[in-house]
Amino acid sequence: MLGASGVGKTSLTCQFTTSEYICAYDTSLDEEFGQKTVSVMLDGREAELEIVDHPASEMSVESYCTTYNPDVFVVVYSVVDRKSLKVAEDILLFLWKGDYVASRGVILVGNKADLERKREVPMAVGRKLANSCGCKFIETSSGLDHNVDELLVGILAQVQLNPRRDKDRLRREKKQKVRMGSGRRILRHLLGIKRKSRSCENLLVL
Repeated sequence: MLGASGVGKTSLTCQFTTSEYICAYDTSLDEEFGQKTVSVMLDGREAELEIVDHPASEMSVESYCTTYNPDVFVVVYSVVDRKSLKVAEDILLFLWKGDYVASRGVILVGNKADLERKREVPMAVGRKLANSCGCKFIETSSGLDHNVDELLVGILAQVQLNPRRDKDRLRREKKQKVRMGSGRRILRHLLGIKRKSRSCENLLVL
C-alpha cells in the first residue's frame, strides 16, 4: 500500500481483514499500520495475501520497493485531496521508470468516494492517470465498505497474472530486437503510448 498520509491506506487494510463494518475515519486506526495477512477466495481457491502498509513519512517509495519487492503495488489517493493525487502520480512515475509497471501489477485507488460533496478529484481524472501509466483503476470508500472486496479480489487476480505479464514482456522484447525499433516506435515508448487500449477498470485481467 503506497500513497500520501491520510488517504485511507490503513483503513482499507483494516477493512480487508474483516467482513464487519469499521468506522473508517476513526483516528485510532492510524496506529494499526504494519503487515497483515488476509485470506481471499477466488475461483474456488483460497490464497493468503500479505498486505504491507507503512506510513508514508517513515519509508520512501524506493526503500519500500527494495525492502519488500511486492507482487502488486496499490497506490492510494483521496478524492477529496488533490495534493494526494500528485503524490500518487509521482509514485506511479517512479514505478513506471523502474519498470515495475511492466513486471508487476499496479492498481491506482481513489479512496473516500463517499465524501462526494467534498470531492476535488473527478473520477475521470483518476481514470485518465491510470490509463496513461498502464495500470488499473478503482474508486473505493473504506467508510462505506464500497468496492473494498472488489479491490481485494483484484489484488489477488493481479498477483496471479504476473507470470503472464512476464511472458508478454519477454515476447515484446524479442520482437523489438528483431525489428530494431524505428524512430516512431521509440517515440511511442518514451511517451508511454500503447497500441492496444485495455480497460483499466477490470482488475481481473491484464
